[in-house]
Amino acid sequence: MEWRKLRQIIQLKRREALFPNSKVWYDLYHDHIISTLDGTTDDMLFYVRHGTPKLSDPNTLLEFFRVESTQKPDFSSRKFNWMETFYLNTVLHQFTFVLTCAVCEQKPPGKALKVYRSFSVPVFGSPNKHSMSGKAKETTISYPNIYFSVFNFDEIFNGIVLTDNEMVCVELVAIDRAETVQISAFLGSIRYEILRNTLETRASLKSKFLKQVSLGFYPGDPQSQFITMNGPKCRGRVEMCVSSFKPDYNKDFAVSFDREADHLDDQAGSSSSSTESAAARRRLSTNSKQRYVSSNWIFKPAPSHHYVNAQLTYLTLRWDELLDDLMECKKKPTLSARSV
Repeated sequence: MEWRKLRQIIQLKRREALFPNSKVWYDLYHDHIISTLDGTTDDMLFYVRHGTPKLSDPNTLLEFFRVESTQKPDFSSRKFNWMETFYLNTVLHQFTFVLTCAVCEQKPPGKALKVYRSFSVPVFGSPNKHSMSGKAKETTISYPNIYFSVFNFDEIFNGIVLTDNEMVCVELVAIDRAETVQISAFLGSIRYEILRNTLETRASLKSKFLKQVSLGFYPGDPQSQFITMNGPKCRGRVEMCVSSFKPDYNKDFAVSFDREADHLDDQAGSSSSSTESAAARRRLSTNSKQRYVSSNWIFKPAPSHHYVNAQLTYLTLRWDELLDDLMECKKKPTLSARSV
């Protein structure tokens, strides 16, 4: 079902549902979630138990069942919050998500956003948090936060390299299963200067400590730092793996990454984009390892510049904040717009 139609049904039904354990919510969950899973998508169902996230053990807030499981609860089980169960599964099963990172030029407010290059990757929402700093395999329940993790971030976003007067922009776009609607659920940016200053400060503190405990024998090699930042108006949070980048000044950037191959027009904030830009984005999103290279955009790095590599590891949003944007259905994509 198209999201616009389901959205209208939700708006009508929630006027009838006065309580979160009302049968109205269970019926919506059964008719529009369980009955629609046909095996072509993930069939894991999430059941939200009654409780306050801040007071309850996070591991007791959710239960997981496969759609074909005979043990999955029905309405007779009163320990579940059927409103949140329906909404959580709606977010996770009725939409696919695309995460885009782009290197943009810093411009005064009101000016059109100029995107030098962008990288897009499909991501899956999960109420589980994965530790990305050590590529750890263990997970913890993160509900009510939904995590969109990029496990191979060092391959997908190895071309996100910044220098002076640049910033990295992050956008999460939700696309309904019928591919009739795409909604920007998150859009934020961080300036190069902030990333560089944070990286140098942390690296300096770490280097001083290691030199002390190693009696001065630690050489002080630069390493990656995992930096967590809040989104606009403290809505959402992202983590980036940030490191210094030292290019080979005898070679073009196109050898190590394609700096401006995926160049968008100056009106990147609008819903339309050039044919070449759209084609480049499609190629990048189809296979992140196949860079779209245009000889017109190859250039040599300047030795006087300092470069920072910023790789997005995850983005997280509360389920209710994400749902608000999906129900509003007004925010159009900026960085990863495509025809539907």
